[in-house]
Amino acid sequence: MVPAFNTQVLAAAGFPVISYDILEVGQTFRSDERLLRPQDIEAYAYAVDDHDSWFFELGPFGSPIAHPTILANQALFLRHNHYTVPAGLHAQMTFEFLAPIPLGTRARTLGTMVDKYWRRDKPYMVTGYETLDETGTPLVRGRFVQMLFTDATAPPPGSGPKPEPEPERPALDPAIATARGRSGRLSLGQSLPALVREVTQRKIDIYSGVKPGSIHTDPEWARAKGFGATIAQRMMSTAYVSRMITEAAGRGFVAGGTIDCRFLRPVLCGDVLTIEGTIVGFAPDPAGSARMFVAVTATNQRGEQTLGGTASALVD
Repeated sequence: MVPAFNTQVLAAAGFPVISYDILEVGQTFRSDERLLRPQDIEAYAYAVDDHDSWFFELGPFGSPIAHPTILANQALFLRHNHYTVPAGLHAQMTFEFLAPIPLGTRARTLGTMVDKYWRRDKPYMVTGYETLDETGTPLVRGRFVQMLFTDATAPPPGSGPKPEPEPERPALDPAIATARGRSGRLSLGQSLPALVREVTQRKIDIYSGVKPGSIHTDPEWARAKGFGATIAQRMMSTAYVSRMITEAAGRGFVAGGTIDCRFLRPVLCGDVLTIEGTIVGFAPDPAGSARMFVAVTATNQRGEQTLGGTASALVD
C-alpha cells in the first residue's frame, strides 16, 4: 500500500483540506516567486500548441515574451500554499492583460478570496488575483471561480442558491465598423480564423504537471471521480482563445486585452476542440484608438460546446 497523509496530519502541519466551511471571504493568498526561463516558455508553447514568433525572437516588445496566459496556474495554485486541494472544477476565468511578460521575468501572484456560495448543491469559491513582476509592475489581473469537490453534505442553513450573474455588456459604438489589427482589417461581424487543437495526454501532463491523485494526469483517479478519461485543465482553452485574438489584434491583446470565459463541460483527453470567434463590435478606448470585442466559443468533436465568453483587444 502506498503511504499517504491523512487529513488530521495535514491539518496539524498547517495544510487542512480545503472546504466551504473553512474558507473565509477576505482571506489573502501569496504565491512563491517564479522565474520564467527559456525552457518554461518552450514547454508552455508546446502544451498549448502556440509557437508565436514573439515568444522566441526580439519581436515588437524588444525582448522575447511569454504567452499571456502562462502564469494562470500560479494564480490557481494560490490556494495550495494554504490548503490541501484534492480536486475541483473550474467554472469561470477572467484575465486582464496589463503588460507583456518578458523572458526572465520574476513574477509573484497575490490573491484575495472575494466570495463563496452554493449553487445546485455544489460549493464554489471566487478568488481575485494580480500578478506582478519583481519591481511591483502589474502584469495580469482577474478572478476565477472554482467548484470544490465535496462529500455528500448539504449546503449550510440559509445559504440558498446564488443567482447566475448576467454577463456585463460592453458599450459598443455603432459608428466604428472597422479597425486595423495584426492580421489586417477587422470588421464588425467578421469571423476570425478558427483554431483546431487536439488535447493529448502529453500536452496535459506538461501543462498541469504529472501528479498522483490528479484528475488531469492520473487516469484511475479521474475515473474514480466520474470521468471517462483524464480531463484537461479548463484554462488550457483560454490559451487557445489568446492565440486567436493575438493573431488578429497583435500588441493590443498582449498589453490591453481581456478574456472572460465560462467553462461549460469538461474537455477529455483525446478531444479535438474548434475555437471560433466573431467580432461583435468596437468601442472607443482611452488606452488606444478603439477596443474590439469578440464572442468566443470552443466546441469538441461531438458538437458539444465546452467554453463560451468574450475577449477584447486594443486596435487601431
